[in-house]
Amino acid sequence: MIIELAVLDVGTRALIGFAIIFVIVAVSAFVMFILQSKKMITVPVDDEYLSLDAAYFHELGKRERQEDAYYISPMGDIKKYGFVVCIADGMGGMKYGKDIADKIVERIEKSYPISFFASAHNADMIRDLSNELHNNYGGAGGATLAMAHISNGYLNFYSVGDSDIILIRNNEATILNPRQNYVSILVKNFALAGKQTHMAYANAKGRALVDYMGNENPRVIYTQKPMKLCDGDVIIVSSDGLTDAIPWQSLPSYMNTTLMGTASEIASRLKINIRTRKHPRQDNYTGVVITVKRGLL
Repeated sequence: MIIELAVLDVGTRALIGFAIIFVIVAVSAFVMFILQSKKMITVPVDDEYLSLDAAYFHELGKRERQEDAYYISPMGDIKKYGFVVCIADGMGGMKYGKDIADKIVERIEKSYPISFFASAHNADMIRDLSNELHNNYGGAGGATLAMAHISNGYLNFYSVGDSDIILIRNNEATILNPRQNYVSILVKNFALAGKQTHMAYANAKGRALVDYMGNENPRVIYTQKPMKLCDGDVIIVSSDGLTDAIPWQSLPSYMNTTLMGTASEIASRLKINIRTRKHPRQDNYTGVVITVKRGLL
C-alpha cells in the first residue's frame, strides 16, 4: 500500500509541476500586458500641453452704425468643451445686415457647447441657419461668418463670406479660409486661361460676395480634419475691416518677436494702428486674437 502511494505521488507531482509552469507563464503574460497598457495610457509627468490666451477689439469705423457682431465662449470651459470664437460682419448697404449678424452670434451662443468631432454636422447647422435667415428676411440682408473652435491643441474652423481666419506661425501669416467673393472667381478663371491674375483685383465688382449668411444654401467652408496647433502660433479671427486697413501679409510685424506678447498686447497694437491711420472710408473692425503657448502639466 505504501509503494502504491509513492507511485501516485510521482504522477501527482508531475501534474502539479506542469500546472505551476502554466500558471507562471499565464501570470507573466498578464503582468506584461498590464505594464504595456499602463505605458500606453499613462501621460508622463513632464509632458507638455498648449494653453490659450485671448483678447478682442470691437470698433466702429466710419460707418453710421456697428454691424459687426462677435461671440467668445467662456474661458473656464476650455478643458471640457474647447474654445469657440465667432465673428459675423453685417453686409453694408443691406437693410438687415446688422440684424442677421446679431442672429448668427446669438445662435452660435445658444448652440454652445459645440461638438469638436462633428464638423460636417456643424457645417450643416450653419447652412440651415442661413436658409432660415433667408426665409425670415426675404434675402434683404446678409452677413459673413468666421468661426474657430480650438480643443486640446487642435483647430477646426468654419467660414461663409469674406471675414478672415488667419494663422501666424514662424513669422509668416496665412489666411486659412478662402474669401468667397467675385475676386476669387476671377482669379480662378484667369489662372485657368493662363492669364495674369493680378488684374482680378482691379475689378470694380471684385469685393462683391458670392456666398454669405442669409443666402440660400451657401457653401460652408470648414475643416474636415482638425489642424494641429504649435507653440507660438497666433490665430486672428476678424472682420475684413482689419485686413482692409492692415495687409494680412504684414500682420506678423505686430507680434513681439522676442516674447510674442500677450493676446491683449497684440490686439491693442492692431486696434491703435488702425485708429491712427484715420482712413476716411474705414469699415468697422472687430477681431479676436488667440495666442498658443506651451507649458508643463
